[in-house]
Amino acid sequence: MTLTYMQDIYQLKKKVKILEEEFVIQDDPVPSVKDQSTVTSNDIEPIHKILKSQVVSLYSQGLTLDQIARQSSLTKEQTISVIEQQRLRGE
Repeated sequence: MTLTYMQDIYQLKKKVKILEEEFVIQDDPVPSVKDQSTVTSNDIEPIHKILKSQVVSLYSQGLTLDQIARQSSLTKEQTISVIEQQRLRGE
């Protein structure tokens, strides 16, 4: 009976992990309140180092730019910028 219980828990944990991964992949970033055409370079907040590390890590794992942008809540242009900055630094 204990072995069956442990197997059931393992299966449930596995299913929860799969659901969490699907949720993260399909989760769209919250749309900005500002109109994108009115955003100036002064309005854009700097990208945090942790977020930059996440972008580089996802890129090295082979994810597409769209997937990386969606998961990091950055625009595709910001994602490209982060990757290019890392390349220029030689990292």
